[in-house]
Amino acid sequence: MADLLLNLTELERLKHDLNAVVSDFKDADDFSDDVADATGSDALHDPVRDFAHKWNDKRKKMTESIEALQAQIAGIADGFTSVDTGFAKGLQDSGTTTGPSAK
Repeated sequence: MADLLLNLTELERLKHDLNAVVSDFKDADDFSDDVADATGSDALHDPVRDFAHKWNDKRKKMTESIEALQAQIAGIADGFTSVDTGFAKGLQDSGTTTGPSAK
């Protein structure tokens, strides 16, 4: 029988990281405006803003895709956590133990 190993900590970290990406994408216009203001050059303000704002449609689609991926990762993590908890409870309820101390 094959073992299934799943690192739930890594899945939770991935979910958190994807949330940070979504947040950054949603705040990109404000960030680009701040960067434009910080350039110190009137000639650079508009090109920096224009560049960032022209990505709005593409960034929106990418954000939606990342949010969908994040929801799938969350579902996987939640599902495996629930199954693992159920298996552990079943073993405890049946009095079955595993590992080196089991005889």
